Amino acid sequence: MEINQAIPNLPTVSASKIKVYKTCARQYKYKYAVPYKDRPADDKNVAALLGTALHKAIELYYKENANPSQVFQNVMDDTITEWEKKKLKINAAGYYTTALSVGKKILREFDWKQYNPIELELAFTLPFPNAQNPLVNVTGYIDMLDMDGRVIDHKSASQAPVQDELNHDPQFVLYAWAYEQMYGVKPYKVIWNHLRTAKQYEADVQHNYSDKIAQLTEDMIAMLDAKHFGRRKMDKVCKTECSFYTLCYGDKPKVVEEHE
Repeated sequence: MEINQAIPNLPTVSASKIKVYKTCARQYKYKYAVPYKDRPADDKNVAALLGTALHKAIELYYKENANPSQVFQNVMDDTITEWEKKKLKINAAGYYTTALSVGKKILREFDWKQYNPIELELAFTLPFPNAQNPLVNVTGYIDMLDMDGRVIDHKSASQAPVQDELNHDPQFVLYAWAYEQMYGVKPYKVIWNHLRTAKQYEADVQHNYSDKIAQLTEDMIAMLDAKHFGRRKMDKVCKTECSFYTLCYGDKPKVVEEHE
């Protein structure tokens, strides 16, 4: 399902764009600010593909009663084949076999009966902060809306979130905001669902909610008005996760890939 209430001629932002900008403004520039025809290539990543394939497997199980393991395998294989055919650079290619094993284990142990979804992969584009005083259009995807009013986002990361960061995460604040815009009430809970451990972490986005919305507004304005895009101080994130390392720092050092 898709809900599109976009207002013409407004910029469109997403939680992903905000998080990238706050993590590294230079990375934001390369991913989003440079005109598309001049934009440097963004490497493909097997760890990210694991998450994509798991989401599709969960979605089609609930929508079509499809075999989740088979859907997962097909998405993984078809995507890798397409990347290789196009000769795209693939980060963590050596992780592929392990990713298959991790993903199938997650799906074998997934408790399918714990959810009663009313929406899956719900796409939305809504004027922010509201249609009466719009600043931007906000776009996003919500993995699952459950019948009890829970907003659920499935995560395949190897580590659990830090609670304070989760409570202020732009993605989950915007999920709560979008839910209220679409349904007229606040969600019962907003959940970071850790697929690897089957543990659910509630994002306490309602605490100081108005302050969080105000901060998001400030972040959006700063991002859209930015003229200078400073680079992040080099760290492990730059060396192992960023497609644009060589544009900032030259030749990329050899780093052991760690995903478990």
